[in-house]
Amino acid sequence: MKYSPAKTLVLFFIGLIVAGMVFLSLPASYNSKGNYSFIATLFTSVSAVCVTGLSIVNIGDYYSKFGQIIILLLVQISGMGYMFVSTALTLLLGKITLKDRRIMQDMFDVSSFNGLKKLLSKAVFFVLIIEFLGALSLTIVFFKDFPFLKSVYLGIFYSIMAFCNAGFSVFNDSMVSFSSNPIVLYIVSFLVLLGGLGFFVIVDIYDYYKEKRLHFSIHTKVVLFMSLGITVFAFFVFLFSKSVSGHGIFYLINNSFFEAVISRTAGFCSVPINLFNEFTESVMIFLMSIGAAPGSTAGGVKITTLALVFIFVKSILVGDDDYVLFKRRIPFDLIKKALVVFIIFFALIVLFSAIVILHEDSLRPIAVVFEVVSALATVGMSLGITEQLSLASKIYIIIAMLVGRIGILTLLVLMLDPGYKKKSIKYPEGRILVG
Repeated sequence: MKYSPAKTLVLFFIGLIVAGMVFLSLPASYNSKGNYSFIATLFTSVSAVCVTGLSIVNIGDYYSKFGQIIILLLVQISGMGYMFVSTALTLLLGKITLKDRRIMQDMFDVSSFNGLKKLLSKAVFFVLIIEFLGALSLTIVFFKDFPFLKSVYLGIFYSIMAFCNAGFSVFNDSMVSFSSNPIVLYIVSFLVLLGGLGFFVIVDIYDYYKEKRLHFSIHTKVVLFMSLGITVFAFFVFLFSKSVSGHGIFYLINNSFFEAVISRTAGFCSVPINLFNEFTESVMIFLMSIGAAPGSTAGGVKITTLALVFIFVKSILVGDDDYVLFKRRIPFDLIKKALVVFIIFFALIVLFSAIVILHEDSLRPIAVVFEVVSALATVGMSLGITEQLSLASKIYIIIAMLVGRIGILTLLVLMLDPGYKKKSIKYPEGRILVG
């Protein structure tokens, strides 16, 4: 039986979820002997594979070290993705199958197979180096408060979780206990930022300096510009929203920066959830919806999609037929893809939110929308309602996480009829009133 690249990716994620459930169901995986929960295992496995971080149990208390390592491996494998697992095997076996190349091409929008192995090998190398340096740095910092072996474990755990933009934490308060430790906050922040840039951007930046190229690629320019702009915007929102308060100006700056970075793609939190006002919650919903870059470990509608939507709107307003970014004309087929992803993503937010609100009439609607967006954008941040959700709502959140991880374009490829042919007949033009 032949599978399309999209089907193969879906099967990969489903297989990983099932494997995660099997291992997390072992008695050695959880501490609550005799209190095994199927829905907790399913929810955790899906959340880990979708690099989200939402959980209906506290993984530091519920799961043993073995169970936590299983969660860590699920996040790492899924975060790096099918194509990087294939590349790691390729480095050992010395070849890439045609099917794997097609999958990588579809996922990363690569137009040629030339240099694909070299490109992905670089990406795997940089991922491992970044995670190693992050783990080493965090281990040194944690060693001030914990024994050596636990410091090593925590360093590895949080380095992988941060780079893969997953929000799992073994501490009951996420990272609130480190809110006065700027070194931890900034290490985790930069790991999240690097993970959110995307593998291609990291490789392109390296090649730019290594090969002394004159320019970054247009993709890298858009990702860096949008990431900087949204981070600065979010930083000032947190700085002046009164949601981050406490112990002086440096505490305010450090935690405002941390929340500005984290709230877009990862589920950590250095400020108690109950300090967020509704204005901050609304801005965080927007930030989570946007997410990070394509080809990264993060979800969301993607910052490049937002950039293309902005360019489309600008072109309509000024009456320009070209769509230009950094002095480069963008093909209209990319604009159409961006508009489709943008519209469907926010339509899904409305759909899932409405369904869950119907089941959870005792919860604040904005808290439910926050939860849905966090799941669909695979962020993992919550206003503390995850455990309170009914069984039906938890299932809907699981589906939202899967949809967000697989991706809207991949789902559209699965649903489109492969035998569909363009119509040769063109109908007369008709006009309707707009606005």
